[in-house]
Amino acid sequence: MSQWINLSVLSFVVQKFTAIALIAVTGLLAGCATPNAVVEIKGEAMYRERIALPSEAKLIVQLLDVSKMDVPAIVMAERVSQGAQTPTQFSFTMGRDQFEAGHTYAIGARIMHGDKLLFINTQAYHVDLNSTAAMTIMLEKVGG
Repeated sequence: MSQWINLSVLSFVVQKFTAIALIAVTGLLAGCATPNAVVEIKGEAMYRERIALPSEAKLIVQLLDVSKMDVPAIVMAERVSQGAQTPTQFSFTMGRDQFEAGHTYAIGARIMHGDKLLFINTQAYHVDLNSTAAMTIMLEKVGG
């Protein structure tokens, strides 16, 4: 009888530990699938001048890792829009695991007509990975 009670208690303890382990694993897996696992960076790029650009003009928006000084920024993602207009919407959706802690990220944008640079952002537009607010990237005309 005593052995039966010990087996019964042991079976009860094993069932409880199994249930706790399953709950813990389910919680971890659910944590991986939360909306926080994805970062969406969105906004619009625009210029002030009231001019129409050639239909061949392209807006190029890049998500950049600008963490290291004195070296070119690392392009993490790029969007190209043919027929650049003002404003033009952009968005990047990336896994949070693609961003490294302690790194600095920014948006860079420019409008090109063939090989000629027409507009570019002249100030830094740093990315807040915890913000859902849309960014406005102001482009400045190049040359005269």
